[in-house]
Amino acid sequence: MPLRFPVQDVYKFDARRIIAGRVAAGMLKVGDSLVFSPSNKTAVVKTIEAFNVPHLPLSAGVGKSTGFTLDEQIFVERGEVASLKESLPEVTDLFRANVFWMGKNPMVGNRPYLLRLATKEVEMELAEIHRIIDAGSLDPVMAKEQIEKNDVAEVTIRTKKPLALDCFCDCDITGRFVVVDGYDVCGGGIVTQVLDNDQETFRREARQRDIAWRRGEVQLGERVQRNGHNPGIILFTGESGTGKARLARHLERRLFDGGRQVYLLDGKNLLLGLGSDVTEQDKEEMVRRFGEVAQILLRAGQIVVSTTNTFAQADHQIISTLVYPHQVISVHMSFAGGVTPEKTDLRFLESDDLKKAAKQIVEKMEEVGVLL
Repeated sequence: MPLRFPVQDVYKFDARRIIAGRVAAGMLKVGDSLVFSPSNKTAVVKTIEAFNVPHLPLSAGVGKSTGFTLDEQIFVERGEVASLKESLPEVTDLFRANVFWMGKNPMVGNRPYLLRLATKEVEMELAEIHRIIDAGSLDPVMAKEQIEKNDVAEVTIRTKKPLALDCFCDCDITGRFVVVDGYDVCGGGIVTQVLDNDQETFRREARQRDIAWRRGEVQLGERVQRNGHNPGIILFTGESGTGKARLARHLERRLFDGGRQVYLLDGKNLLLGLGSDVTEQDKEEMVRRFGEVAQILLRAGQIVVSTTNTFAQADHQIISTLVYPHQVISVHMSFAGGVTPEKTDLRFLESDDLKKAAKQIVEKMEEVGVLL
């Protein structure tokens, strides 16, 4: 069974960061080169910790609650899953599952629920109901648009953010989950199939890149401490003439004057060099290159402000996938009566005051943790 270690918590003792949790599958050993999913951060196990023992253990087996330190001080969050490079879990935001519903209210699509898988909690929605089975007779039920109490259903689930998981047949701990509605656990399920979506190609590319990335001596946490802020990207969209370029430049100046490390990245500038060989028909490649440049700036600890007519709102999801897990804030500018795209964090009109709009963006950056 491949190693699966869902991170329960991270404790700081002196200069050490101890990653705590339980070995869900496989064996954890000193010297293991780990990948933490879905962030794709990598490090080597330096020590396995234990209390009141003459010598620290060199390994921890399945079912063992333990903690360990790494050879690098990387930032790891609760809910990530540690594994070996050669046996990674799946990372996805779309999968098929079998669900048993126990809630007093039916489970319906187009509304948020909370999914708990191992130590991870993420917002989810019911994307599609494929089949419902009567729990008493095991007979299929005619197609319904909702899942009633005591129904068993084959469904597709979409999560708001990517999470690390396995099919239940491969690893039960990282292949089963519960669904929370409000404050109540209302359902349970198992993962049966990981599904590809339009972001899968870019997610796999980013994962391979991150695992193989050669890091320098200066860690991102050190940059954050010196800069006084986390890296993040503010992506602007909107029709030409709505003033998004003026707002982006005003925001860059405001952040810079406030002592922040910030850079205005315009997609059109990439056409002058890095993307000069990309044709108009291969727009997706241009978006991919932009995302890769952005993630390098983010690794350097920068706040990236981007405004361009080169990309549409739909391209922002590609960029967000390529720079994950860095924070992305989507800002849309429009004329009065314009439509606000989905997954927009902030919207402004072309007539809005620049200073007030920039102040709201800064407040959003503080809210999501880019500005400390």
